[in-house]
Amino acid sequence: METTWKRPKEIPSKTFHIETQEGTLHLTLGYEDERLIEVRAMIGKAGTYAQIMLDTIAKLISMYLQSPEARYKIVKKFNKQFAEMFCGMEEFEWQGEKYQSAIDLIVKIVITEVEKQVT
Repeated sequence: METTWKRPKEIPSKTFHIETQEGTLHLTLGYEDERLIEVRAMIGKAGTYAQIMLDTIAKLISMYLQSPEARYKIVKKFNKQFAEMFCGMEEFEWQGEKYQSAIDLIVKIVITEVEKQVT
């Protein structure tokens, strides 16, 4: 997966602080021309397994969003991969929706944002 996108020094973004069963998730969504282009996520203390995994997943999602891959294919692949995610943890609620984990929340937000942009 190759990208020709070069990150500018500044991009508009939205940051959310979400209480999950894993701790507070700090989620930042970056946009370029009103398209989701970058995802950053932090949870717990730096250097922990959960933080490293979450950071890695967010970076991989960002690379995918920056790739020339058609946006509808991103939604299709994420829906297939994460359709029935169950991690065995207690669900948490954010903005009236229930989520299994921080990863579940991030992927569903990304799917929703990209679906808005699919033409």
